[in-house]
Amino acid sequence: MLGDTLVFTLGGSGGTARTLNKINQDGYASEYLFRSSTDEIRARVRHTRESVRAGKPVMERHNVELTQTVFATPVAPEFVRQTYVVFRNQIGDDLALNIDVSEALVYYLTGANLLKLAGWES
Repeated sequence: MLGDTLVFTLGGSGGTARTLNKINQDGYASEYLFRSSTDEIRARVRHTRESVRAGKPVMERHNVELTQTVFATPVAPEFVRQTYVVFRNQIGDDLALNIDVSEALVYYLTGANLLKLAGWES
């Protein structure tokens, strides 16, 4: 169980830690929220098993989505910033090896590489 709170730091290693409180849990999904006078941050965590298709292995999906909504002001519009990650694993596979692949992507997504991606580099 992830717990009743999740902590995300916005602004890099010297940024501001935000504690999101669990506001909903049903089945294999939970939602967390932090709200201030200037923004809100939501995290959604979901787990699903894909539909069985003939001749295909059964796959599980694990999804974490993080959304920041910066509220509009008299001089600036509202902004919505969102990121998410999904990892899939085949039932019966070695989870440690599957997690290695996920970690490889996380380590690749440095600030410099994310800036390149945001600049449409491929």
